[in-house]
Amino acid sequence: MRCYKCDSVLSNNDFCNSCGADVKVYKKVVRLSNAYYNMGLAKAQIRDLTGACELLRRSVRFDKKNIDARNLLGLVYFEMGEAVQAFSEWVISKNIQPDKNLAGDYIRQLQSNPVRMDTINQTIKKYNVALSYAKQGSDDLAVIQLKKVLNSNPNLIKGHLLLALLYMKKGDYVKAKKPIMKTLKIDSNNPLAKKYLEEIAENTDGNIKETETKKSGARKVEDRRDIYDYEKEQVEREIRAGYDIAIPKRKNVYRESNAGLITVINVVIGIILGVAMTFFLLIPAKEKSLNDAHNKEVLKLNSQIDTINTEKRTLQNTVEALEGEKTSLQGQLDTKGSENDQILADYEKILSAARAYVTADFVGCAETLKQMGDASRSETMNSLYVAIQPEAFKQAAQVCYNNGKNALPAANTLEAYDAVIAELNKCFGYDYMQVDYSDAAEKLGDAYEKQYKLALGTSIEMAASYKEKALKEMTDMVNMLSANPNADRKAAERIQVHINNIMAS
Repeated sequence: MRCYKCDSVLSNNDFCNSCGADVKVYKKVVRLSNAYYNMGLAKAQIRDLTGACELLRRSVRFDKKNIDARNLLGLVYFEMGEAVQAFSEWVISKNIQPDKNLAGDYIRQLQSNPVRMDTINQTIKKYNVALSYAKQGSDDLAVIQLKKVLNSNPNLIKGHLLLALLYMKKGDYVKAKKPIMKTLKIDSNNPLAKKYLEEIAENTDGNIKETETKKSGARKVEDRRDIYDYEKEQVEREIRAGYDIAIPKRKNVYRESNAGLITVINVVIGIILGVAMTFFLLIPAKEKSLNDAHNKEVLKLNSQIDTINTEKRTLQNTVEALEGEKTSLQGQLDTKGSENDQILADYEKILSAARAYVTADFVGCAETLKQMGDASRSETMNSLYVAIQPEAFKQAAQVCYNNGKNALPAANTLEAYDAVIAELNKCFGYDYMQVDYSDAAEKLGDAYEKQYKLALGTSIEMAASYKEKALKEMTDMVNMLSANPNADRKAAERIQVHINNIMAS
């Protein structure tokens, strides 16, 4: 025994020979802790795990540094299927005594098997789900979930007891008895399991087979007063004797259940149960959810189709009205000069633009609308122009921006860069505010700069021509963007950077 202050070995005196600390009470506390450890060890060896837990908890309560008691408590927890509590005790033990501690071996064995760790985590989650089902009254789902839990962790005592309780709730005492007997096989003196057995005996007129009770290793319920007297006598005897800890022989008493064939069978049964539950419970609900979502989507699409058809019919009616106007005015316009030709041309252009709009040729529609002389020659023509021009210019800008942006990375000739520049310039000729025009400006300047550098490798004269063209067109673009009070100035600044680069080269 060592001093709690200076960690020196203590003598028979009531004080520490090194630091002089009073250790009389401390010695009694340590001996009590050791006595409870020895009794807990004895109970663990006869598989009275509940009693062992209680005694070992008392031991570490008296002396939190009793490493042997804490490690044994972790082993008992692990044997009862409580892997998380076992892990907690071993971690505490390892923190108290980092070196030469068996807890480190136990922790490494668990951490070196990620599959086992994942199984433990999943078991805890599934048990909590089963408990939630039981609280909600969904007993059948709870039973299915508990069977999965016990397939993964057959030593989980609280899982066996909850399964027995659910069977007892349904009045199926024959099935309830099986998990109780398994519990008693793991923990021979579990009080809750014995209480359930007594209740089963009362509800089945005492018809409990003697052989099954013997097979479970269950002993008769001891009187709590007798247990207390035995413990008190044992503690006092060990305190008088003054010894510390009876170290058990190193043997692998508590081993993780890992029978290969049984494990494979349990896994197969778990998979079958999971598939069955998925088929009978989850798939119908999923199908209903998918059907509801599909029906909503169909209704939404039908509504959109109706709207599009209505707009299309309106445009067709407008086009037909313009065709009529054109026919009625044809004779009158024959006698007029160039003005009449312009009127006819405007009617033809608005009709061509409407046809292009209906067929989703937005670039063609926008180009045709830009060529019109006067879109307000008649109320019908003006209404059609107002109806299609904003969307046509917006979509045309988007199409040209996408074309130029997508073609730029692959451009490697002067002609290819011409095509990119043309598309991006056309984008700014429409409603460019509806697209990412700042990025379009950046890519346009990049195309001009790369084209100029490519021309430099061909000839000085050609490069000078491309440089002059690039500087003029980019300067015009900067002026246009700067004149628009709603435009983001970053777009003009990005083009200006490329102008400076070309001028500096």
